[in-house]
Amino acid sequence: MPTDADRRLLNVLLVLALASAFCGALALARIGLTGRAALLFLGWNLVLAWVPLLMSLLIVRRHGPGRRPSRLGSLALGAVWLAFFPNAPYLVTDLIHLRAHGFVLLLYDAMMVFAFALTGICIAFLSLWLIHRLVERRLGRTGGWAFVGAVAGLTGFGVFLGRFPRWNSWDLVTRPGELFVTLADHVQDPLAHPRAIGVTLMMAGLFVIAYLMFFVLTSLSHEPRAATGTDD
Repeated sequence: MPTDADRRLLNVLLVLALASAFCGALALARIGLTGRAALLFLGWNLVLAWVPLLMSLLIVRRHGPGRRPSRLGSLALGAVWLAFFPNAPYLVTDLIHLRAHGFVLLLYDAMMVFAFALTGICIAFLSLWLIHRLVERRLGRTGGWAFVGAVAGLTGFGVFLGRFPRWNSWDLVTRPGELFVTLADHVQDPLAHPRAIGVTLMMAGLFVIAYLMFFVLTSLSHEPRAATGTDD
């Protein structure tokens, strides 16, 4: 029987699905208004953003009460989760595609790209929160936040790989050798790639600050009612 926590999670998933549908409607409306399919790739990026969330739901389900999942299966799901996780924060960088085509269209595009980016970030936050909570139960609060920091750093580097060398998550399967060469080059001599360092640190810092804001805002619901100044 679904618990209260399950129902709350389902409500969040429904809201995220509604937000994704709204983004899709904006993209389709733009095609109808302009007759061009520009920025339609945002829809594919948002689809990819859902992959790590689905993986995190599977991981949490596997580690539910009374379950004893295999270590190999958990590692495999975790690897897929981490490989696709940067796709959600990557949507923030799609703001660079804004172009001046008249003030009204530019404003429409700005709001549309922001809607996609905001939805992607919220999807990423929920996905990370689910795994963060799981890791925290196993390793404690310090271990949980160390995990968040590590994921933020890898996410920042993943966003760099997607935006500049133009690698994507599928290349881990379709072009693993070439991707490994790129990774080895950056790991062996990181100082030779200042742009990679800058983008990684900036994106990681932005993601950590944004996740912290999400974390403390959602914790408000756990404060005593008296602290909010409301009456019963």
